[in-house]
Amino acid sequence: MAEYDHLADLYDLEYAHDYDLPFWHSLARREAGPVIEWGAGTGRIAVPLAAAGHEVTAVEISAEMVERGKVKNHAVNWVVGDMRDVRLGRRYGLAVCAFNSFLCLQNIDDALAFLRNAHEHLVPGGLLGIEVSAFSPEELAGGPELRHDFTRELSDGRLDRFSVSTYDAATQLMHMSLFYERYDGSGSFENRRVHDLTIRIVNRDELLLMLRLAGFEAEELYGAFEGEPISSSSDNLLALARR
Repeated sequence: MAEYDHLADLYDLEYAHDYDLPFWHSLARREAGPVIEWGAGTGRIAVPLAAAGHEVTAVEISAEMVERGKVKNHAVNWVVGDMRDVRLGRRYGLAVCAFNSFLCLQNIDDALAFLRNAHEHLVPGGLLGIEVSAFSPEELAGGPELRHDFTRELSDGRLDRFSVSTYDAATQLMHMSLFYERYDGSGSFENRRVHDLTIRIVNRDELLLMLRLAGFEAEELYGAFEGEPISSSSDNLLALARR
């Protein structure tokens, strides 16, 4: 899992979006008690929640990401740990596992280990929110073609990311090679970095079954952050479940 250290300096450049933050803020305001985020990265969600006055614990396996998160907000209780088995000695009213952190668990045993651990860290009646990407059959069936994912304009140049993905339906594993290219302010190429990443795709019914096996009761399912129902065209799968 130390592989995620390699991405720490790019994390905030890659993931600058905030369209999901109102959703998590609304849950934090509604649920009583402190908040824990599992797989927090550098705190894209945890830091704004803490800035809004919530007591927040952020668990992240990458020590490099945690160090960058601490610079943003010392009020967050930063923990370097594996969400499958870390023990924090306290319970929370709301748990957040967002932005495909759950998909980084590459088999059923790991996914259930996390869900059971998250269950133990919630107060009775506490809420777990999980958000993952919803992939269409066409996306999964596509061949290994090079795609341009995004361009980020920087103060001293730009960052481009390209990727190649292959999906194994037998294991539900998606293997991705990510290519990061940096250019200076004049547009001249500076360097290239390659990172391999594997995630495990889950669908709605499998996620619901795993939540039930871990002791949760599903409460709501959404296909987007405005509360839209899940459909074949949904880009997201959001599940809210109670201990």
